[in-house]
Amino acid sequence: MFYGMKNWILWLSICHISYMSAENLCKSELLISINISAELQSDVLLPCNFNPNLLGSDKTADIAVVWSQRNTTIHNLVEITLQGVAKFWNYKGGRIKTFPKLSESGNFSILLQKVQPYDLSLYHCELFNGTNCRIAYQELQLQLRWTDENILVAKWLFIAGGGAAFLTLLVVLICFIKCAHSNASNNRIYANTRFEKRNNKECSEEKHSSNQHAATAKNKVYDNKPQNHSNIYGNICVQAGEIYTNQLH
Repeated sequence: MFYGMKNWILWLSICHISYMSAENLCKSELLISINISAELQSDVLLPCNFNPNLLGSDKTADIAVVWSQRNTTIHNLVEITLQGVAKFWNYKGGRIKTFPKLSESGNFSILLQKVQPYDLSLYHCELFNGTNCRIAYQELQLQLRWTDENILVAKWLFIAGGGAAFLTLLVVLICFIKCAHSNASNNRIYANTRFEKRNNKECSEEKHSSNQHAATAKNKVYDNKPQNHSNIYGNICVQAGEIYTNQLH
């Protein structure tokens, strides 16, 4: 009875120690955060080194490093095992190179060749023991190295962008001025035209007056041609409904 109890206590102690060791091992600690600059189309080394104490003494252990690129989403690039075996998820068209012989010493660095604009990003180098146990990780921010040529190109792009914005504003301003001038001209034309509503009685009186004026005009002799044609032609009124006639000022 006592012997069985002793074995039970020993087994619980071993389980507790194993659990505490695993908990301490999988603490996912950020070890280092660095910035790396590179020119476009150049090759850049992304360093990743872990202390051999984190790797343990068992060279056959299921320990590996996972490289990932982190923008708005996470993209795994390559997994490098302790034995130097590389498994690629995205090798960027063959531009990622690994160093298999250096893995046993804790060096899991990669070489990124011919850097492209979309390569400029945040990278994580994560050390795993098994599948779900992340021991530690490092992060690297890859950014563009500003050279004299890059600065000159940026200045020209800024000047070109400013010139395009100025031309756009000028075209909009010219169109606005033309539209305003056209509206003002139309308002002057319509201001000189006036329509007056007449009823049937007024039309009858005006028609009678026009007939008298026409009869009188037949008995007169004019030496000169009339200057105003509106004195000759009378307004014609239509009896049905309401009509509009021009009123002379």
